[in-house]
Amino acid sequence: MPASVIEMRQRAGPARFLLLAALLSLPFCVRAAASVTVAVWASSPGEVAAFDQASAAFTRQTGIVVHKQVIEDKYMDVLKSRFAADNPPDVFYLDALEAPILIESGVLESFDGKVDAPADFYPHFLNAFRGADGKLYGLPKDYSTLALYLNPALLKQAGFAVADVPRDFDALMRFARALQPRLPKGTAAMLIEKNLARHLAALETAGLPIIDANGDARLANNPKAYDYLNALVAGHAQHYLASAKDDLGADWGGAAFGAQKAAMMVEGNWVLATLKKDYANVQFLAREMPTVNGRRQTMAFVVSYAVPRKAKHREAGFQFARFMTGAGMRLWASESGTLPSRRSVEAAMQVSKLPELRAHVLGAAYATVWSRGTSLPIVDTNFSNQFGAAFNGSKSLAQALQAAETVSNREIARQK
Repeated sequence: MPASVIEMRQRAGPARFLLLAALLSLPFCVRAAASVTVAVWASSPGEVAAFDQASAAFTRQTGIVVHKQVIEDKYMDVLKSRFAADNPPDVFYLDALEAPILIESGVLESFDGKVDAPADFYPHFLNAFRGADGKLYGLPKDYSTLALYLNPALLKQAGFAVADVPRDFDALMRFARALQPRLPKGTAAMLIEKNLARHLAALETAGLPIIDANGDARLANNPKAYDYLNALVAGHAQHYLASAKDDLGADWGGAAFGAQKAAMMVEGNWVLATLKKDYANVQFLAREMPTVNGRRQTMAFVVSYAVPRKAKHREAGFQFARFMTGAGMRLWASESGTLPSRRSVEAAMQVSKLPELRAHVLGAAYATVWSRGTSLPIVDTNFSNQFGAAFNGSKSLAQALQAAETVSNREIARQK
């Protein structure tokens, strides 16, 4: 018997020693699970505070201490290096975009049999974290969708009302063209981002997937997709569509819109904190995204908790993930400003009744999740580079789409 335990017995008396001996006799894995390491990316002060509050609630309920590890830069690169070194966290944030790669590599634990009320989640959010085996490898903690933001004051100044803004994409482009000359100099009718994450849902409204069943890119020879993108290129060439960074000198769309350099923009609900805090005097409203090819469309960006197979405290990781996506979800969502991925929590919080969030919540039911297998990160990079060139007029749209498809498929073939 170690000397330290003998000394404790002499000081504590027989009863307390027996309790200590019982605790020491528990299996090592149980004692080790008194803590859990959670890897997260750097986020807003509101999300940091919300995480800390929810983690404290988890600790009070379970006794498991949470060690938060914030990865400030190159989040997935750092995580993958930790997986390679057999030193992953116990649980971590996993974006739907990156999920297929980790699931296919076999480094994640399945949540099958460990999900409380799975039907309460939006089903397409859960499916973003399913493997080819049908098993679930992540629990969605929250999501964001895109909406069309309008500045009523700028519209009124130009002689239009909010009701005049069309709900169809083609009509919206015509409206933006008519609106532009009526706006103050240096103000754009509408802000547009050039990356695939903003446009995937619109591009697939014609029923043709951008990535086919074999994982290959299909960006060229898609007339409906071409027409949609060409409308954006034409709008930029005619100066009624603008890039916040390239054309208006703003860091991002939220800053440009808040500074009233644009009357309309497409943005996610993450912009709300900036608009309310930094541009509180600017009136705005959010509407559902315009229909494309007669179909409702928007994007959903979904984040889950995942547990590595080689986590040191897997069971604690599962407990934390279940708490944060269950009993702790309302606390997390209320304090962070994110949208809850459980429909019961959404209903309890009545987020759909908040004017600024209603469009985002309504979009969740039909949104396209930003996830398309292991090929999407490759296609995303090449599309963004090539479409950016077409948007800025340095090459034709047809050339850009063909180049993006060719280069993507070359890289995808090497990956297979």
